Amino acid sequence: MDKIAQQLKAYIDTHPFDSGDSDCETVLDQLYQAYAESHESDPPEIRDSFKELDELLGALPLDDNNAVFNLCCRLCTAYERKAFVAGLQYGAHLISELHR
Repeated sequence: MDKIAQQLKAYIDTHPFDSGDSDCETVLDQLYQAYAESHESDPPEIRDSFKELDELLGALPLDDNNAVFNLCCRLCTAYERKAFVAGLQYGAHLISELHR
């Protein structure tokens, strides 16, 4: 196992990450971007919740409505990314534990 890890590290050291034209700085960033782009349509539960949020925000002035809606979307995106990254990290640790 150590030999494989050493070979992988040597390969990574000699073949640095090239994100091409992407804004991604790491492979993990690029994986998340691909994931997010492939899941652009929300499941019914999320769509229904956004409809409910929109109804609640309807009572606010437009600027406040937009501010709250944008904040909500930023929070959702941040939590989605955090969960994605954590899932990959847990998976990597699980594979490591299974190979002991």
